[in-house]
Amino acid sequence: MTSSFQSAKRTGMRTFITATAIVLLLQTAVAPLSGVAVAASSSTDTKVTTASSTTIYKTFQSMLYKKNGLPAADTYLESHIKKVTKHHATLMVLQLENARLKALSAMTDRLLVPNVQDKMIKAYKLNDSLTKLMERTQDSDLRALLKEARDSGYRLVMLEGSLYPIMNYAAFVKYNSEIKEDISSYISIMTRETKNLPADDGALVIGYQEILLRALGQERFLELHPKSNRAKQVHNLLNSYTLYTFYGLNNTPLFDYDTNKMVANAQRGYNGVLQRLASVDSEFLTKLDAFMDVVKESKYEKTAAVEKWLEQNVPVSDYANY
Repeated sequence: MTSSFQSAKRTGMRTFITATAIVLLLQTAVAPLSGVAVAASSSTDTKVTTASSTTIYKTFQSMLYKKNGLPAADTYLESHIKKVTKHHATLMVLQLENARLKALSAMTDRLLVPNVQDKMIKAYKLNDSLTKLMERTQDSDLRALLKEARDSGYRLVMLEGSLYPIMNYAAFVKYNSEIKEDISSYISIMTRETKNLPADDGALVIGYQEILLRALGQERFLELHPKSNRAKQVHNLLNSYTLYTFYGLNNTPLFDYDTNKMVANAQRGYNGVLQRLASVDSEFLTKLDAFMDVVKESKYEKTAAVEKWLEQNVPVSDYANY
């Protein structure tokens, strides 16, 4: 049986995942055309007529918004995306993301039903995909549910002892060559983010150099595409990585709770990236370099001077995505 403690943890994590999905959904749904050109088709679209492209676009929408329409809509999009304008292709990919985000909460609820979760965990082995888990179970109902989750655009992760569906952004990569550059770059950022989640159970689970490299990629995106339809999502992601960089998380603080010293791996990682990328023009790296100067003067201890610098230059309230 599922203990009340496990149930509470599942409820809390489900709430977190749902809240994250809702935030993304609200950000993506408010202005579906923002940052996506609505002018006439570009020269690369000359072989595609506007009328035929519009017909495919409308058919996709009708499929997408049907009950349990995600798998069929994705299949249709994959087979028709080369027959539409880049504008329509981009819109359809964005709408597919919106629909998957909206449906994620319901799929999470279905997978967290205690007897379903128990069957999944019994069959699960480390890093199993939904496909692999389907192969391990003899339960036909569970196999059908796992197949629906996979075909709807989700992947499986183990978080705090329970199995959850999350967005599988790698499933969008097949569309990158057919859509606008900014959305293609956004998908690449989100694929990296969801392929290896940065945190689990209040702790960072990726390296300090990886944190910086992801933040730099996000910063670069915002410099190149400030008016992108997905700029707000990337901006919020950069806010999170700023807090990871300068504070860590509760269970992996940047400065050890007992010694008050900066974590050794962070010292090496930050100094290494700053040295290696010294010639890169980056506001984020400039801020980190100034921070490390203060930290080094404090012999890598979290002194009053370090705390004051953080309060003045990286106040938590400015970067928390409430």
